[in-house]
Amino acid sequence: MQRQDLEKRIKLIPLEISHIDKVYEIEKLSYSNPWTKFGFLAETRNPFSMPYVLIREDEIVGYIVLWDYGESLHIANITVHPNYRRRGYGRFMLKFAISKAREMGKRMLTLEVRESNEPARKLYESEGFEAIGKINGYYPDDYENAIIYRLKLED
Repeated sequence: MQRQDLEKRIKLIPLEISHIDKVYEIEKLSYSNPWTKFGFLAETRNPFSMPYVLIREDEIVGYIVLWDYGESLHIANITVHPNYRRRGYGRFMLKFAISKAREMGKRMLTLEVRESNEPARKLYESEGFEAIGKINGYYPDDYENAIIYRLKLED
């Protein structure tokens, strides 16, 4: 699907309480150690959090949670429903995060990802992110390592 066609069919809107059940359903399908419903609710009330849902034809197919860390913006969660992966939705949300960080005047955008998550790592690297470190045993369900990625936004 061409990017322009994709952008006509989808939109990102702020996460609302009414979205939480669907977001939680996607979260459970996607992760062995999912965020809780309360965790998503807390994001709607956190002044440093910017949670969004990705809507395709009136259906939530993904979400992204951004945290404002002063001079950087952090992607705390970016997830696409398993049935909609590899269609450009993750890239769309990633580009949104990059644009949002630039709009806010941030110096960098950061995130962590499972060391074994090759598709996500390739996506981040294709958008200019660089691996800058590793956190051993980061994920509590299986103690897998996390790779820290950073995108510098200024020259």
